[in-house]
Amino acid sequence: MHTQTVFEMNQEAERLLQLALYNLSALKQMPLAVQSDRGNVTSRQRAAVHPLHFSLRGLEAQQEMLQAELRKTTQQEMVLAIVGTMKAGKSTTINAIVGKEVLPNRNRPMTALPTLIRHTPGQTEPVLHFSHAGPIETLMQALRARLQNASRDTLTLRLEIDRDMDALLARILNGTSFEKHYLGAQPIFHCLKSLNDLVRLSAVLDVPFPFRAYAAIEHIPVIEVEFTHLAGMERGLGQLTLLDTPGPNEAGQPHLQKMLQEQIARASAVLAVMDYTQLKSTSDEEVRMALAAVGESVPLYALVNKFDQLDRNSDDEDQVRALVAGTLMKGAIDPAHIFPVSSMWGYLANRARQELAAHGTLPPYDEQRWVQDFAEAALGRRWRHADFTDAAHLRHAADLLWEDSLFEAPIRAILHTAHAHASLYALRSACAKLIHSAQCTRDYLDFRCQGLDIANDQLVESISQMNNDIAQLKRCQADASKAIQEQVVQALGRASETIAGHEQKVLADIASYFETGKVPSLSLSSPVRRAVTWGSDFDAGSEQLILDQESDARMLLHKIRASCELILLSVQENLTRDLAAHFSDLETALGDILRAALAPLELRVTEGLRRTGFRAHITLPVFQRSQLNFNAHQLFNDVIEEESVPVASASRNNGVRGTVARWITSKDLGWDDCTAMRSRYVINLQELKQTLSRYVSRFCAQIRQAMNAQVDISVTAGMATFFAEFQMAMAAIEANLQQSLAARQQSETARNALREKLQQCARTARDINEDARALRDDIQTLFSVEH
Repeated sequence: MHTQTVFEMNQEAERLLQLALYNLSALKQMPLAVQSDRGNVTSRQRAAVHPLHFSLRGLEAQQEMLQAELRKTTQQEMVLAIVGTMKAGKSTTINAIVGKEVLPNRNRPMTALPTLIRHTPGQTEPVLHFSHAGPIETLMQALRARLQNASRDTLTLRLEIDRDMDALLARILNGTSFEKHYLGAQPIFHCLKSLNDLVRLSAVLDVPFPFRAYAAIEHIPVIEVEFTHLAGMERGLGQLTLLDTPGPNEAGQPHLQKMLQEQIARASAVLAVMDYTQLKSTSDEEVRMALAAVGESVPLYALVNKFDQLDRNSDDEDQVRALVAGTLMKGAIDPAHIFPVSSMWGYLANRARQELAAHGTLPPYDEQRWVQDFAEAALGRRWRHADFTDAAHLRHAADLLWEDSLFEAPIRAILHTAHAHASLYALRSACAKLIHSAQCTRDYLDFRCQGLDIANDQLVESISQMNNDIAQLKRCQADASKAIQEQVVQALGRASETIAGHEQKVLADIASYFETGKVPSLSLSSPVRRAVTWGSDFDAGSEQLILDQESDARMLLHKIRASCELILLSVQENLTRDLAAHFSDLETALGDILRAALAPLELRVTEGLRRTGFRAHITLPVFQRSQLNFNAHQLFNDVIEEESVPVASASRNNGVRGTVARWITSKDLGWDDCTAMRSRYVINLQELKQTLSRYVSRFCAQIRQAMNAQVDISVTAGMATFFAEFQMAMAAIEANLQQSLAARQQSETARNALREKLQQCARTARDINEDARALRDDIQTLFSVEH
């Protein structure tokens, strides 16, 4: 019954997709039915980058999107898009998900072209299909002509020529073509490396890379391989495919941002790969901005990679989930869909288990580097050659490393679920795209139909008023920017006062501690407070501590260090909380300023169209707080400079308290070997206090500097994005009015024929919308039963 139900749903989705495609094709064929990009100068400039939704280029983009959904629905294929930067370890994560090394790891961007990785039961050795290689061959011919006239020395100055690039240059000059198929990991690596190096080379030689030729998902490279974690499982309905997307603007390629957005829009679900060590920085900000545009109908997951670098001072799993879901993604992702993992550990553990299962031993570590990496991760840095003689011990170590990688949870929650319900995910994705497309089409056609009944002079007046409103928008932007700047200055002033207050408090706490020998009352989170043992470290009023035994001195110094760390932890927790509150208030204030500035303009546009006779609902963009990325946590990242100082013990962990620990244990801070009747050990408390106080003051100054820079960048980017979208929406209305005026100037017979065709397309769009919504509800019901 379930299979029959899914089959019937697939048929209905295919019918609706084909009908929507036919409707858009009919619209393209109508004279004066589509938007023109030849409006005012601003419209032309915007259309050059983002075409109007119902211009010819815009309609073609819609058709490409629906064609992709039709292909996925016909093949019952769920496409899980993997999004992330090179530094986040995206390739390693994909290898860990697949259970095999299907993507090469290089210390540079490796996904200039999207790549599909399709689960294919029984295909134990990966095979890459690159059937649409024609545009690449044309590119290589153009590059060959440039290279024959280029100096090698000149090229070296502009391009890093490593071994892979050198091989590619020889290949181009020799006229060697790309193959249509590559079998095995190494040939696949070579192909993908060459494709990515072609992007770098074409940029240097100023030859356009044919990205648009690979916009359609059926034209990009496809790797077919059996996913290890799905091997032997009962095959569900449908097919699971991963989509390795290009990181935004990696290696100076800004066009990748647009390609990333296009690929995300065509995915059935999205999996973001984030860097645990860089969560509080701006390195993944472009990825987060792209993810914020993912519709609510598209399931969104996140793997926080490199969690193996957790230390006792780092955020734990729950804190990471709260940070990503709340501060970074502004509620756009469910915390239950966030998984801290170590992709490298997961990949190494799984590869080792495969080798042991197949051969009973691991390959020689001096021949394959990954074996050394596995040994260090699973056996420790002191592993020996003898460790490789015990297969049972290696198998147990691999199992423990897999457990430590935390990869089992996302494999079950994401991969197994997607595999079992791939067809339902594909159907849900198709329904969401259908509903959005049909609603937009219906709104546009209703507007155009009404325009045919408006008098020419009224249309001319509306167009004139719309152009005035677009000019007024620029004045609104200038006025709003001035008000926003004032608000930012005030907010930064309040935040600076907050930092100063916390600075005074921590300096007072440090002084109190070194005067009394006791940690003063601190505001700490409950887990930390429960772990603290309150007591006296040394006698009140002591300026220096003298001990006879070195071990006693070290133990006392450890207690002093721990107490100082506790004081700094308190100020870090409280300052982070207070700055986050300031930023939240600033986000709200900026939203209020924009609404107040643009509400009269939006009302005038809507009322003006209504007076003219338009009854269609006009929707202009609403400012979203997610466009701003104020993150108090990131202010504490990368503000401490590494300093080489002599230490009396093993090196400490990095971070705020780790740096202070290194300073406190420095010989420059009171370790003196005094020779008299016997040796003694001296800790100079006053010098310790002064050094720690100077550190706190410098740290707070760096916090202020980082805060000012981050707020400025975030506000500038957020405002630019919002006003660009608002202006684009108004330009689309102006284009509709221009087309209505052009249609009104036709004969009455032509107008009536156009009205009939527009109304027919509008009725079709309405029917598609209603049927797609009903299908969406049926799919959701089936999802609920399955889960």
